[in-house]
Amino acid sequence: MPEYVIVTYPRVRDVFIDGERSGQTNQPLVVREGEQEFHLGKPVDYRPRRHVVVVTGTTSGSPLPIPFAPKP
Repeated sequence: MPEYVIVTYPRVRDVFIDGERSGQTNQPLVVREGEQEFHLGKPVDYRPRRHVVVVTGTTSGSPLPIPFAPKP
């Protein structure tokens, strides 16, 4: 079954899942179930540098939030 995440950031950035460009921030993304690594690519002017999370039990109406923030 598909799983759903929403990678949040104050502006639009590319989202990389397991090293591959997979969509953009602030929009729901369909992903596979299981452990995955998320980051926003270069420049690395955000924190944390990456999230490694296990995605399971989500729905399109309740995606897993994965927050990033600008570096201070």
